[in-house]
Amino acid sequence: MKLRCYVFGAVFTMLGFSMGCSPTRHLAENERLLWRIQLEGVEQADKSAVSELYQQKPNRRVLGVPIYLNLYYLGKSFYNPERIQANIDEETQEYARRIQKAGNDSVQIDQLIEKKENKLTKLQNKKENGNWLMRTVGEPPAIFDSLKLVQTQEQVGIYLSSKGFFRNKVSSSTQVKKKKVFVTLQVAEDKPYIISQHTYQVPDTTILRMLHENQEASLVNVNQNFDEALLTQERSRIEQLLKNNGFFDFRQQFITVEADTSYEAYTVRLSTLIANPTDSTQHKIYTINQVNFTSDAGLNRFGRSRDTVELNNINFLAYEHRIKPRILLRKVIVRPGQTYSATRTLNNQRIISNLDVFKYTTISYTKVDSLATAPNRGLLDAEINTALLPRFQETTEIGGTFTERVPGPYASMRFRIRNIFGGAEIFDIGVRAGIEGQLQRNVATVGRRTEVGADMGVTFPQILVPFRTNDLLVRFNPRTRFSTGYTYVDRNEYTRTNLDFSFDYIWQRLNIHQFSFSPLDINVISTPRIAPTFQQYLDTLQQSGNPLNESFRDAFVSSINFTSLYNTANYNQSNDAKLVRIFVETGGLLWNYVAQQFRDLNTYRFAKLNVDYRRYHALGNNMTFVYRANGGVAKPLGESRALPYDKYFFAGGSSSVRAWLPRRLGPGSSALINRETGETDYLFEQTGEILLELNSEFRFRMFRFGGTNVNGALFVDAGNIWLFKERNTNPNPELYISQPGAQFEFNRFYRELAVGTGFGVRLDFTFAILRFDIATKVYDPSVQQGNRLVIGQFRSDRIFGNNKQTTFNLGIGYPF
Repeated sequence: MKLRCYVFGAVFTMLGFSMGCSPTRHLAENERLLWRIQLEGVEQADKSAVSELYQQKPNRRVLGVPIYLNLYYLGKSFYNPERIQANIDEETQEYARRIQKAGNDSVQIDQLIEKKENKLTKLQNKKENGNWLMRTVGEPPAIFDSLKLVQTQEQVGIYLSSKGFFRNKVSSSTQVKKKKVFVTLQVAEDKPYIISQHTYQVPDTTILRMLHENQEASLVNVNQNFDEALLTQERSRIEQLLKNNGFFDFRQQFITVEADTSYEAYTVRLSTLIANPTDSTQHKIYTINQVNFTSDAGLNRFGRSRDTVELNNINFLAYEHRIKPRILLRKVIVRPGQTYSATRTLNNQRIISNLDVFKYTTISYTKVDSLATAPNRGLLDAEINTALLPRFQETTEIGGTFTERVPGPYASMRFRIRNIFGGAEIFDIGVRAGIEGQLQRNVATVGRRTEVGADMGVTFPQILVPFRTNDLLVRFNPRTRFSTGYTYVDRNEYTRTNLDFSFDYIWQRLNIHQFSFSPLDINVISTPRIAPTFQQYLDTLQQSGNPLNESFRDAFVSSINFTSLYNTANYNQSNDAKLVRIFVETGGLLWNYVAQQFRDLNTYRFAKLNVDYRRYHALGNNMTFVYRANGGVAKPLGESRALPYDKYFFAGGSSSVRAWLPRRLGPGSSALINRETGETDYLFEQTGEILLELNSEFRFRMFRFGGTNVNGALFVDAGNIWLFKERNTNPNPELYISQPGAQFEFNRFYRELAVGTGFGVRLDFTFAILRFDIATKVYDPSVQQGNRLVIGQFRSDRIFGNNKQTTFNLGIGYPF
């Protein structure tokens, strides 16, 4: 507790210093601090693009205070370059003495020289750029530079001209107050120039005809604003169009665009010119002559030539054909007789690379000289070169978790065998074990959850069906996967095992849209142990009509499911992108007849739909705004009264509404009210059949610590779960009052969306992101109407102690 006080004391002391420190008191007599740049007059152009052109920007401010600048000055107060230079001299002398002492031992001398250089480099960097606080957290003062302001005006004018505002005027004015410079950037855009005509001047009639046939795809159209960026994109489009239609030698350098503004005011006539090559009157169209696939490129066995297998006019070469050529044939879409296509070439590289059995894949072309070839025609030989990855791969991971304020270890090990049957198959087997804190379902104590599991699977690089399908979905990286696994979970309330088997078809469109269809997904679930107190809880619910106890019977769960995942986000989620995930599942319709052979197994019939939409907006300056909408329904069908426990929806936790503990939110406005305290009790996991979540998060860069980016986030979460029918969830009527409201109703569900907000810190290690989030309740639907706005109960001194109002979340990766 004392350590926590010291930490918070140090943080608030630094913040207090940064808030109270005058940002100009360290300036020299003739120095002025650039405090603000106000942009005026930009109404048609992109203001954010204009602001990116500033050659000098003010120091960042938080709530009007230049915290990063003040932290720089805080670090500078401890900065002593003379002492650092003395350290440099001392280290130089010390290493000189040690090198002399090493005598003729060249190995030791080399090691000492390397250590010396590393040590002196760090000290020199510290001397020239300041200490750690100055270099990584702090931000040096933005000393106003009038020359950079002039450069800014020039850059803004050039940008506006590139957007069609040829008659723009950019000026600036400055005002100095207490050594702070306030800049006003005044822009007169005038009217943009409009494209009134667009023509082609192309002597090659084949290319001219192709451009006219694809005119609808053109990015340059009449009556749109002149934009140089669009012209650049149009040149790239034309190049790609021609390269996909056989023009192997074509380059953007052949394309020029002329703009004429002399006809009518504020109009421009564009003419796209495509020149012929200097050594010919026409651009050649190339056809694939021969395709050679070398699967062990880079390997050289002197005096021995590679064995060649020809299939469908494609030559497969290798010293030893470790992967069957008939399997590789299905992955080759560049074939003899085809017209050359750059896009087809890239797609074929992607198809082969996705096999995960080759280190690299390159496809190159060689021109074939032939006297019989027409002047405007050419031939290409395609060379596909690959090299096999190591057949065996082992991955071990050891770490820890921190759940419900209880630390726990975890470990996993995976072993992969590539090309196990000689057909580019992937075999995986893995084991895992972990312990984590777990808030018990029916008592106010934190227990432990132990999980041990193992799984194995084999993936085939094709769609396996009873009939012949050599080329089925070949362009979409088709795979068939068989997998099985066993999971053992031991909690204070129960012990549960799950034996699963799945059969999946997987394919994808490019690298952003993946589909998965599982015609067979079977789980055999057993609950060999249920604690007496938890069994009593289930019995109480059963007596009141709640069928939750059925979810803890030994069961056979079968389903058919389909997933569509569209994702254009990069790993760090820093680009402008979107993610759409659609999951559809139906259970118990085809495979329950198997379960009928085992009378003691409970079976289920159900349907489930889940749609998850996420949007990522890159705002520049390492800032991103992200929002998410996640909803779904799951309902028992036929005679089934309940869903399998894992098929229910849950709300609350580090990737949901973060102000509530995991699985403790909802359903609806229902609640268990403690008769003694009159407060809502959050001891019990809550299951739902309807889910609606809305999340938003503003992410920004705070500072850099060594090689780690420390990022911040401000977030708002909203959501809840509901049931189709009202159910009693009161485990102890003598202790609790059951408040209804679990049933979904259109006329009130929006008033039952729980709302939480908070702040997060993310440590970006490049290979992983460690996330800390503190969230507090804003609107609690479990409270009586009129009192649901609970943000006033937040206490900064009780962040880690009052779980009913504020929660702390630790996670790996982004929440969404």
